[in-house]
Amino acid sequence: MNFNPDTRAKLQIAVNNYKMFGAWKTIKDVTAYLLANGATDDFDRRYGVTTSGSVEARDAGITDENVLTNAIRYVPIPEPVMRHILSTVTKELNPGEFSFIDLGCGWGRAVLIASWFPFKEIIGVEVSPAHCEIANRNIGQYLESRAGDRATKCRSIRVSHANALDFEFPDSNLLIYMFRPFSGSLFRGVLDKLHQFRVKTGRQVLVVLCCPTEERLLEEHPAFVRRSEHQVVSPEYSWNLWACDAR
Repeated sequence: MNFNPDTRAKLQIAVNNYKMFGAWKTIKDVTAYLLANGATDDFDRRYGVTTSGSVEARDAGITDENVLTNAIRYVPIPEPVMRHILSTVTKELNPGEFSFIDLGCGWGRAVLIASWFPFKEIIGVEVSPAHCEIANRNIGQYLESRAGDRATKCRSIRVSHANALDFEFPDSNLLIYMFRPFSGSLFRGVLDKLHQFRVKTGRQVLVVLCCPTEERLLEEHPAFVRRSEHQVVSPEYSWNLWACDAR
């Protein structure tokens, strides 16, 4: 079986898919393929960074077994998905009043895309030392290559090597972004921590959850209210916006 087909072979694959599943299923499959593959490679080429690929949690240099139990494989967010999320969310708030925090930032693609919006600051939080090293290198290369570029609206970007439960959030309104970061008790603990921050500081706390595998935990938490829901063909790129209540 050819796993690296040329253009003619790709067309034949599409025809085969159509014959087997019909037109609508084929459109969905092709769309999912383009989001998961084409956009990924193109992003790195255009911006001179390394964000593409997939790394299992056990191969990411995480030594804490408790953290590793709830860690999830790294995959990058497709650029069109992240751009849609931020374009939509920033219509409802003044980004200059919010710190953008990517919990489980991996190799940093989301924080790079966030720099196209005028946030107060952008912070990636990542427990894997290997991921942090790559993310910080990507940020440095990106900012150096985009010096003077007006498309980069926020240049205050950093990645913190930390467990999300131990990270000290800045005293600011927070836009928390999570794309398959971690699960289970760790995810629940982060929600509790965000609620405590909201009560203590009075700051706004908004949460974007993309690929809502842990959506149930947000639904069950008494402090979080869903503000909007955005479903697409591929469930992996559906996302919701949540607000944290100060009660």
